[in-house]
Amino acid sequence: MDSDPQSPLDTVRPRVAAALAAWAGTITVASTTGVLGRLAPSTLAPVIVTSIVVPTVIYGRSPVLRAAAREVGVYRIALLHTWRVAAGAVFLAYGAQNKLPPKFVRNAGWGDIIAGLFAAALVLLPRKRMTYALFNAVGFADFVLAVGTGLAATLRRDSRMSAIATFPLALIPLFGVGVSGTAHLIAFDLLRHDGDDGV
Repeated sequence: MDSDPQSPLDTVRPRVAAALAAWAGTITVASTTGVLGRLAPSTLAPVIVTSIVVPTVIYGRSPVLRAAAREVGVYRIALLHTWRVAAGAVFLAYGAQNKLPPKFVRNAGWGDIIAGLFAAALVLLPRKRMTYALFNAVGFADFVLAVGTGLAATLRRDSRMSAIATFPLALIPLFGVGVSGTAHLIAFDLLRHDGDDGV
């Protein structure tokens, strides 16, 4: 007797998990060994942007990934962003020790906390397209503002931005932002094609 065919999500889950583990592992090794610290600070912003663009392009070219995303739905994708409350708290903690520039801490730290709390609040809000469109717009704007503020501080040669290349802080911009930024763009795609059905 033939077994039931796997759902798209079941099909891609092992590969996505392996890719995420390899990605996080690479950042961990590069930051703990000092490899990231030896890069020109101005290269980190393009790396962060690339970490969003590349997975999004792969998603766009893969029918099975798009089907898996529809299976997950915008609501569960949005809940992923609750991790940003902890990320924002880490930025604030570094800022309190003067290990990051104050403006970057305000924009990236509080921006992440607001986005993460907004994601958590979605549990209580009606599952409507406009609610999720607003959340993803706010969440993605936070990334744009944080990356822009960080790049500006780097170009001003603020030595405190070097902390971004150290472990464990490096995992936030070089792994977490890529995952969450991609999740925002996937959510926009689902909302564009499926409307409230994608929620």
